[in-house]
Amino acid sequence: MLRSTRQLNIHRFRNSGRPLAGSALILTMFILASILIVGLSGSYVILLGIKAGATQANSVRSYFTAEAGAELLLWELRKNGYVYEAPSPDPIFTGLMSAYDADYAVYLNSFPPLVFSSVGEYLNTKRSVEIKFGE
Repeated sequence: MLRSTRQLNIHRFRNSGRPLAGSALILTMFILASILIVGLSGSYVILLGIKAGATQANSVRSYFTAEAGAELLLWELRKNGYVYEAPSPDPIFTGLMSAYDADYAVYLNSFPPLVFSSVGEYLNTKRSVEIKFGE
């Protein structure tokens, strides 16, 4: 039985076991796109970690600045006998830690009992420390 040329070509292609022409290119594109997505996701996670580390470092500096303000308050109380006034929203004293380029402010929150708070600030990151006397 004679078959047409077209039927013979289709029959030869089906039996050859070769994939369609161009499928290797498509498969390669899918693999490269997957690698790109994984790489971009990994770099985003690394970038978030770097930002979180910088925020933590700023927070630590502002905390130590607040501690410095609290230590100055304790020194003033013990050495100079600070006179207590009514609590106000204005700070009792402020200062600049030049080593960190950070600011602190110490507030009298309540009297009695004496409650002071020292707020340290570094690069828009604030931390506070509270000191209580005579509960």
